[in-house]
Amino acid sequence: MNPYKNLKWLCLLLFAVPLLLTGQTVTKSVVIANGGAYSNPDDYVTVATYDPETEDTQTIATIFTQSVQGMLVHNGFAYVAAQDSLAKVDLVSGEVVSIVFLSGVNKFVVYEDKLIVSRQFPVTSGFVQVRQVEDLSLLTTFDEISDESWDISVVGDTAYVSVAGGWAATEGKMAVLDMQNVIFVREINLGAQAQGIGPSFQNGEHLFFICKTPWGGTSGTLVKYELSTAGYSLHQYDYPLGKAAGVFDDNLYLMVDGNVGVIDLNTLTLTNETLIENTFAGLDITALTLDTIAARIYVNYSYWVAPDGIGKIYDLSGVEVGEYEVGVSAEEVAVNYADITDIPKHSEQTFTPIIFPNPCINELNISGLAQDALFEIYNITGECLQSGQGLVGEIDVSALSPGIYFLKVSSHGHQKTIKFIHQ
Repeated sequence: MNPYKNLKWLCLLLFAVPLLLTGQTVTKSVVIANGGAYSNPDDYVTVATYDPETEDTQTIATIFTQSVQGMLVHNGFAYVAAQDSLAKVDLVSGEVVSIVFLSGVNKFVVYEDKLIVSRQFPVTSGFVQVRQVEDLSLLTTFDEISDESWDISVVGDTAYVSVAGGWAATEGKMAVLDMQNVIFVREINLGAQAQGIGPSFQNGEHLFFICKTPWGGTSGTLVKYELSTAGYSLHQYDYPLGKAAGVFDDNLYLMVDGNVGVIDLNTLTLTNETLIENTFAGLDITALTLDTIAARIYVNYSYWVAPDGIGKIYDLSGVEVGEYEVGVSAEEVAVNYADITDIPKHSEQTFTPIIFPNPCINELNISGLAQDALFEIYNITGECLQSGQGLVGEIDVSALSPGIYFLKVSSHGHQKTIKFIHQ
């Protein structure tokens, strides 16, 4: 069965009009959301940015409520779930450009120009909504989802929702949504071992769901879901699992028994349970994220009451390489990427590479380039898998696993990146 059959028309569109991303993607800033001290009703949610170049942290916005459930950074804006409010913050000006009341607002993901929002207690229905990215206005609600929902991943035109339920839930579920037609597809009961299902990440043709261990638990579960067949397997570990930073080079970086550990997604082996050890006696790891461009892990250490916490920066071997400021209840951290380009727009017409076939199997052909062009192939996490020079029109991609990739081509000071699929 072809795992990418639902992307056929997308691939034809990409062949006709390639996705052209000029310039270079860089880490512009790291965004921190602080929930404030619960004991102080006047200590509100704040959004701060850390500049990796200047190493300065600046508070840019205040949302006049307490606690943070989720944050998503997308195209220069931070979408923040702050108690019963959904806010959109401009990361340049610090302006809260839009804010709506939304009880139980939790996590987000962007699909095209839409924001998919999960919801939790105190709501008892309408656990997933779709809203406009621009102004946060409501488009539709998926009433078919049975319980409180958490993380959301989008692959192609399909959204996969972690349905964890409330604090007393004894099993985990996953909902599947067709976002192109905006319809509910199905809900899968993954059973008791999937209790606490939450963060999810794509790696190749699989989705991995981390089942956050309930309070007092001593083991954790990872769900491996195969996108092409809808089959799944559950893998248990003898350590409590929690929040996750992300996936890089087939490694999942996540909380393991209060520290940061690593699971090899090829073997599903817990290769290091204490890559980053929490050495603070009075602070917990309240948030972590992975910067795939700079190969860094950002970790917030804080607590639910004063004093302020501290943020630490690590390389992927667990070595501390810097720090940044965080406040009380620093419950979210995310990376703000930016595309930097120095290519004049008038030169775009003189550099028009075309690739075919797309999808491809063993060979990728390219036209419209000089013979001295350079190429690099990246996976969806930003890792360079293949490169070469003296491009003459054909690239051997037989060593690539099935999946989505980006071909970056360079010639005479010009660059373009084209998305392609290897079957």
